[in-house]
Amino acid sequence: MINRKNLLLLVLGVILAFYAGEWLLNTLLRAPLETRQNKTRQLETELQRGKKDLAQARKAGRELVAWQRQSLPSDTEVARSLYRGWLLELVQHVGLADPNVNSGDPVTKKGIYSALGFSVRGRGTLEQLTKFLFEFYSAGHLHRISSLGITPMQKSRELDLSITIEALALPEADRKDRLTTERFDRLAPADLKGTLATLDDYRSIVDRNLFAVGGGLDPTDRTYLSAVNSVDGEPEAWFLLRDTDELLKLRKGSTLQVGQFSGKLVDIDGADVILESDGQRWLLTVGDNLTDAYALPPEF
Repeated sequence: MINRKNLLLLVLGVILAFYAGEWLLNTLLRAPLETRQNKTRQLETELQRGKKDLAQARKAGRELVAWQRQSLPSDTEVARSLYRGWLLELVQHVGLADPNVNSGDPVTKKGIYSALGFSVRGRGTLEQLTKFLFEFYSAGHLHRISSLGITPMQKSRELDLSITIEALALPEADRKDRLTTERFDRLAPADLKGTLATLDDYRSIVDRNLFAVGGGLDPTDRTYLSAVNSVDGEPEAWFLLRDTDELLKLRKGSTLQVGQFSGKLVDIDGADVILESDGQRWLLTVGDNLTDAYALPPEF
């Protein structure tokens, strides 16, 4: 029969055996297994990093090949002369008035590339500017517009243009004495990559003249009732369109069409005229613009 002392020794032996077994399990199995798992995870992380670095290196290699194809000739003096000639042909092609194309000295960046600066001055319409930008960004040269100054000219559809351009020449360019003749799809929508855009895709820029008064919005606030005169015994209302300096001379019953406004001249009384548009009558006094017109009550 087991006495209490032996029972306690037995329980203590079981406990010690348990902890000894746990220690042996951790030391001989779990710890090496965790070490191996940690090493495996580290190797997998390094492998993924290596794959990412390799992909980036391959991408950079492909980009470098593309840049070498787009680069200006590796001879910077030849590059400056040829690219300036290309810019001159471009401004002449789009029809800019009084064009002036200048170039600066090349600036070499640690032997990696040479940056060449150019400036273009001239006058042209929004349509001509749109055509210039389209042709510029469709060309395959390694270049960019770094600044674009646009100043609308008074009483004219022309814009005073000032354009600063930077082009790059790589020492490993695949040409030394000529520009690339490739065209690129920079302007194609993201869902149409590989399909070259056309100038018609940018017609909306020309149709909406951003440099007109009000950003191409309705010009009624620039249309004034400038005078009421009697001509051949009949009163005439003279409307001045200040955007174009056009003078409209209208008699009773004539239609006034300005921008989004269309109305009929229903009465001329002294310095006042009444226009009717969409069933509403509007009173205008000499000196007012169309947006100053006063809505008359229905019973008038």
